[in-house]
Amino acid sequence: MKHPPSFSAASLAVFLLSLPLRGLARLSQTTRLRLGCVMGRLAGKLVGKRRAIMLANLIRAFPERDTTWRQQILTRHFERLGEDGLEAIWGWYGDTRLSPSCVVIGAEHVERARANGQGIILNTGHFTDGEVGVYLAARQWPIHAVYRPNDNPIIDELINQGRRQHVVSLINRENTRAMVRVLKQGGILWTAADQSYHGKQSAFIPFFGTPCATNIAIPILARMGHAVVLPYFVRRTGGHYQIIIQPPLAGLPSGDDAADTAQLVTRLEEEIRHEPSSYLWGHRRYKDLPPGEESPYAPKR
Repeated sequence: MKHPPSFSAASLAVFLLSLPLRGLARLSQTTRLRLGCVMGRLAGKLVGKRRAIMLANLIRAFPERDTTWRQQILTRHFERLGEDGLEAIWGWYGDTRLSPSCVVIGAEHVERARANGQGIILNTGHFTDGEVGVYLAARQWPIHAVYRPNDNPIIDELINQGRRQHVVSLINRENTRAMVRVLKQGGILWTAADQSYHGKQSAFIPFFGTPCATNIAIPILARMGHAVVLPYFVRRTGGHYQIIIQPPLAGLPSGDDAADTAQLVTRLEEEIRHEPSSYLWGHRRYKDLPPGEESPYAPKR
């Protein structure tokens, strides 16, 4: 006699939580973007502490801009958070056969490296459309995505069961050995290593003019995996996406990991300047600074 499959409490929780997400994923892209915009505006009014961090980051990164400009950027940022959040849910649980309009610029850089049997690191930053960026890359090439597991295992699985339908594998950001193995086999890593990092593999590198603790793992990975590093960015205008793959930086890895990372940060800054509202300013990027540097998050006296 066959018995029905058993489900753990965690599996049941993931299933139940996925139901409203599946409903949202059925919306048309136009409706998703409109609803997401409204949801983002509402969220922007409810997260005062996080908004203060964002404003402090914008003041440090764009001191030449005035208060009106920064508030406009924050308003649009929250709208994009809502829009791209629902786009991400569609990527996890929607009918992805109906892919959004998208063009790829710079695909030849990936194809050249693949033809040479070389591993590839698609290096990006934390943008509002980061999740869709992984999906769009995976529509083009077999992608191994590096990620930070969510502290809540149920939320982690809720997200990852959507991600897994697109990528070849998900690699914990602490699993350097797995990343190097993929690169040595000629695979493609998607990674974003731009947030504050004060570990052994870090250095104080300027981010919009302020030296702050920065992860220098990308050139180290490139050297260990004999890989090429390609800056990778996604832009969305309305419902249309543009994938931009920049050529590899000359001489990277050079052996000077801090200098190599500084070059990558410069590319990141250029992309952020193109559309400041799309960057995730809610992270305390200036948390770890050199001795004597005043924190932008310190209470004002």
